[in-house]
Amino acid sequence: MTELDRDGKLAGYYPSAWPVECGGPRRQKLVSSPGLALKDGERLLSTTRQMDGWAVMQVQRAPGEIFVQGGAGLGQSEFPPQYRDQGDTSGWLERIDPITLKTLARSPELPSGGHLWCGAVVVHENGDLYMVNGRYCHRLDEDCRVVAERKLPVDAPYNGLLILSDGNLLMKNLGTDPSVNCKFSLLEPERLESVGEPLEIPEACMGRFSSDRTKEGEFVYFTSATKIYRLRYEGGRLMLDSDWQGSYEIEGEDQGDGWDTSVGSDCIWMMDMGRPPPWRGLASAPQRAFRFPIDDPGERDVIETFGMPNAVNVGPPLYDPERRILVAYDMMNGKVGAWRFEGPGQYASLWQHDWRCAVQMILYSDTGELVLEDGAAMGPASSAEGSMAVVVDIETGRELGRAPSGAPSISGMFFCPGYGRDFYSGSLRGAIARYYVEG
Repeated sequence: MTELDRDGKLAGYYPSAWPVECGGPRRQKLVSSPGLALKDGERLLSTTRQMDGWAVMQVQRAPGEIFVQGGAGLGQSEFPPQYRDQGDTSGWLERIDPITLKTLARSPELPSGGHLWCGAVVVHENGDLYMVNGRYCHRLDEDCRVVAERKLPVDAPYNGLLILSDGNLLMKNLGTDPSVNCKFSLLEPERLESVGEPLEIPEACMGRFSSDRTKEGEFVYFTSATKIYRLRYEGGRLMLDSDWQGSYEIEGEDQGDGWDTSVGSDCIWMMDMGRPPPWRGLASAPQRAFRFPIDDPGERDVIETFGMPNAVNVGPPLYDPERRILVAYDMMNGKVGAWRFEGPGQYASLWQHDWRCAVQMILYSDTGELVLEDGAAMGPASSAEGSMAVVVDIETGRELGRAPSGAPSISGMFFCPGYGRDFYSGSLRGAIARYYVEG
């Protein structure tokens, strides 16, 4: 059975509850620390702060340390990614006060090669932080001082950053342009020197990627416009596993690309309809989720979710391996719901809400508290206060609490757990928030 990212130390990563987006390389988004345990009579409140740019994500390092990745801000009419040959394109890293959100340390401005996109930041087992921003990768210490810098081989923004079990860093370019092939790059963590030549995939690959460590080996899973692939990592070398491939294409449908993959219960979970309308026009198909058994990716499940045309999402679903619950959403049509996996091809609908979620959800495993978003963009707002973080019971969908994120519209970014009964968020337009429980 697939291991859980939250259980035990992850080789290569700093031993915190959240050293990387989604909590670990399998992208399960399961929080190992105690849940919020919201009770009747308690409220979820928030403290917010506006950064001077794009607030991408937060990660945990040592106890009480929260780091946030920042990037150059976008104009009101700009949709990411953007390229600027002049003007502000830099990113930065901050260590912030875990209660007030005030800046405690900040890096110098970090080059991006002119590319504006939400890269990634991870905390390495050596204690330093590694950040992909545009076309660059940086190594920074706990005081946000630059230790090493590397310009990456593809003149494009990079999408995703994970640490492999030997400590090497893996990243790939964003597949905005279908004519630009995907290239995976490996860097060693000391001086950010390349480990071999980049591995080219003869397709564009839009989403981020996941990795799994098993008795059979170490694997990387990712999507192209219609397929799901696997890489094998062995002896510091990446190889395409030519015997492992699945397709999420629905014949005859005007379908959008999938984003990230998640690994759980010996399966790969994902959604289609991810390519944003500004990149290709609005696709007409409805949203679907997919399950691919790792031992036979040709035997897929297609989960019909909301059945509404012109669907769009901006990330992967969440799958809870212990409760066997899949949570999916359609951002464009403002729907989020949960289904229980009862066996191959068998899914029981548990609940649905008319909420516009555009964020990477998280789940407190012990309490079953699911954190998601009720946003206010692309149509009438279901929340009058802009984007709201909402906590629900994953089994029933019952709302337990909500609080504003400080973002006027959907946030589109990541949640990160805190060190007590609290958690954090970032947003495309620069708001960061700490959410906490008050009796």
